[in-house]
Amino acid sequence: MHLSKLALLCVVLSLLAGCTGLGGERHSGGVIYQNDFSVESEDWLLESDLDASASYVDGQLQLRVSSPNLIAWAELKEHQFDDFELEAEATQLAGPDNNSYGIVFRMKNPSAHYSFDISGDGYYRFNRRDEAEGGRWTEIIDWLESPAIHHGASTNMIRIVAQGNQFSFYINGQLVAEANDDAYRSGSIGLSAGSFHEPGVEIAFDNLVVRRP
Repeated sequence: MHLSKLALLCVVLSLLAGCTGLGGERHSGGVIYQNDFSVESEDWLLESDLDASASYVDGQLQLRVSSPNLIAWAELKEHQFDDFELEAEATQLAGPDNNSYGIVFRMKNPSAHYSFDISGDGYYRFNRRDEAEGGRWTEIIDWLESPAIHHGASTNMIRIVAQGNQFSFYINGQLVAEANDDAYRSGSIGLSAGSFHEPGVEIAFDNLVVRRP
């Protein structure tokens, strides 16, 4: 059950700036950023400590969360996005299925951004972090179960379409949710992984593409 999930503490793994279409959806705009992580680019700064780490492994960007109740993300700096269509492959490599992983976007700073997450046991959520509220998390869409999500050690394709205050979320080619929110209109993006009671969450990201909507 995800009803008991609490707000996570943050461990930020800042990455300085980073293919192909991953699903059957129609894409209307040109590519404005892409990375298949096959090359260890110097544009990315990978930071690690005892709680979490980020690294290139086998042509993927991998995040590992080694402590409980933590969320770590790799942020793409020096790129600001307002309206976009983003897609990325996310693979759970190890750890408990009661986890979270996904996309951070329209990030102003670590305390002000949106986050769309899925979990290894088949749930998704969309939330907002508010700097004015001391970094408090607001659940725009609380954890909901979806049959579109592949459970456990599997790969899920996550797609987000952000246009103004309207957001659409797809998992493995299926539209699972839509929402409206006016808090943030632009910002950076990132890839995230989080733990709850059990540590050892390992998530690999690949084939990140951002297009104009």
